[in-house]
Amino acid sequence: MNAALLVACVLVAALPGVFAYAAPVTLWVVRARARAAGVFLDDRRALAVGPRVDTVLLDRWGTVTTGQLRVVAIDPVEPDHERNLRWFAGALGHASDDPVGRAIARLSSRGKLSQVQRHHGGGISGSVDRHPVRLGSPEWLGMQPRNGVGVTVGVQVDARPIGYITVADDVRPHAAEGVERLRADQVEPVLVSDDTEGNTRQLAATCGIEQWYAATPADQREQLVDEHRRRGRVVAVASPTPVPHADLTLSDAASTQGIRLVDLDVGRVATALALTRSAARATVRSRRTGVVLGLAGVGLAAASVLSLPLAIGYAVVACGIVAVVASLATPSPPPRPVTRSDRAPSAT
Repeated sequence: MNAALLVACVLVAALPGVFAYAAPVTLWVVRARARAAGVFLDDRRALAVGPRVDTVLLDRWGTVTTGQLRVVAIDPVEPDHERNLRWFAGALGHASDDPVGRAIARLSSRGKLSQVQRHHGGGISGSVDRHPVRLGSPEWLGMQPRNGVGVTVGVQVDARPIGYITVADDVRPHAAEGVERLRADQVEPVLVSDDTEGNTRQLAATCGIEQWYAATPADQREQLVDEHRRRGRVVAVASPTPVPHADLTLSDAASTQGIRLVDLDVGRVATALALTRSAARATVRSRRTGVVLGLAGVGLAAASVLSLPLAIGYAVVACGIVAVVASLATPSPPPRPVTRSDRAPSAT
């Protein structure tokens, strides 16, 4: 077989095959490593947009916090009232459907609960073991209001105030580390919260976030996205619910159009965006390797070093080399953050 025909065979067998093989094998490696880190990169558009993201809006619920509140202070009117304060407030808290009540409910079991009533803007009342109990805003209970970080509620039993309970965001132990990883990748983290200005400022400072928005309900977040996009930013949103106009959505919802995460941990958000960048870089490297190997095969054929069977074998070996390059070019995600069980005990 003459050299020209061999060159043609290698061009057909090696160069297009290796080049075409580079992108799929790279994406397969990236997706496999992403799944191991709780990140699902099934949306091809997300892989294209992810490397360009330079701003991520972090929903307070679930990203830098666990998505729950926790009791941080228990302040009885009299020192010997603490046990009753925990018991009656915790029991009534089981009838509440808001985050504050659910946090307080973890103080005790349900008890014999009856005659529950919810008072809009005030709190909740009911009977616990035949004792009338009210839990809610100190002003509603005629108690002195308390100012500070978190939400402080008053507790009244048998028409007498017995103390205060304060709950606050349950901050993830490695939230600041996740925020720093985002910033190191040139992604600006922005905290978006439905909480008060004081609480949001405190949460942002704890996590090392410089830009934050307080008292911003879900239906107003589209405006924030539009505002940042008008500045020329490529905006991702990490939230349980999608926000219209966002360039990329990261969510733990099963039907996510974007990047699906097992949870919204800010560290996992940073990992997801880093993996999209790794995928883009690894794909370029793999394709370059494929081109080099393909051209090398053409050169070997032109020099009459390869026969037709060797040319086909060369293409197979070259594809294997591309797979190895893709694997080496894709760094493994960082270790999984410490879980809730590793966290220091709270006031509960």
